[in-house]
Amino acid sequence: MDRSLAAAAALLPVLGSCLSAQSAAASLQGHVAYPDGSPVANAPIQMKHKPDGPIARTRSDAHGGYRFPGLADGKWDFIIQMPCCAYARISREVDFAAERNQQLDINLVETINGSTLGDDPARNADAIRKRQRVPSGPAPHTAAGFPDLSGVWLLTDDPYPEQPQLLPSAEARRIALGKDPRNAPHNRCLPGPPPLPGASSPFIAKIVQSPSVLVAMFEDYPGFRQIFLDGRKHPAEMSPSWMGHSVGMWEQDTLVVDTVGFNDLSGLGGIGGGGYPHTEALRMTERYRRTDYGHMELNVTFEDPQAFAKPYHENLTMTLAPQEELLEFVCENNKPEHLVTNP
Repeated sequence: MDRSLAAAAALLPVLGSCLSAQSAAASLQGHVAYPDGSPVANAPIQMKHKPDGPIARTRSDAHGGYRFPGLADGKWDFIIQMPCCAYARISREVDFAAERNQQLDINLVETINGSTLGDDPARNADAIRKRQRVPSGPAPHTAAGFPDLSGVWLLTDDPYPEQPQLLPSAEARRIALGKDPRNAPHNRCLPGPPPLPGASSPFIAKIVQSPSVLVAMFEDYPGFRQIFLDGRKHPAEMSPSWMGHSVGMWEQDTLVVDTVGFNDLSGLGGIGGGGYPHTEALRMTERYRRTDYGHMELNVTFEDPQAFAKPYHENLTMTLAPQEELLEFVCENNKPEHLVTNP
């Protein structure tokens, strides 16, 4: 037999098995709707193969529809987490053992924030974006040739938030704190989680950049962060603080910020700050890249060998809001309930 024909014949069983595997792949489809039944466009949907397998991601279309083709056998975690804070997180387990092609329709559930006018930062931010007039063009640069990150920015949460692998001690603390929402620092007028805790109303921050320091201000406590750009190192000794000590350096068009010196009072993963406990060993690495005049990417890595089994990540986007300005922020709910004050 001709060698090429023999090689082709040898490949037939392999191709056949591949085609069989592809044709037998599982799939999931469905629709996402608001509580009133209207379709949800652009809902971020994630599938994660259990326990630590691949991740598949998509967004619902204009009619609320979505589809995941070609999924592997086994059990998957199905997650929808809308931007803060009107709708509850959706989590379902999908098992393809009995049925390989499944339909899963989801109706979002409104939280107490969603039913309170003005108490959903994501809706407020969307309203601002719709009325903004943002010039197009490349990212501006400073006289020294570095990208200029200055401006008022709207932050958008990571649409596919990663769930950190907590060590047993941190998991026990998370469970204990989660029993009462009043334990969250932000609910007691204490600072929210880094990197930019300006997640109050709405996700808004103002960056002022000079050659030696970048200052980020936000409508929240403590109200500002400093990122030193003058080449200094972290102090050998420092008092732990809510925002830590930050130094930055440029890697081409990306500002890389290293922050240490955190206290262990804040929580990561949400404006409430009660999500993921950490210790004073926390290290945060941020990468800011202004992709064009009106947009910036912010990729964050959190490392804490005393709380997390491995580093975990957040990916945020920032949209320029040139017609906006920061407002004064005051919180007056910081008195513990057991304290009695004179009228």
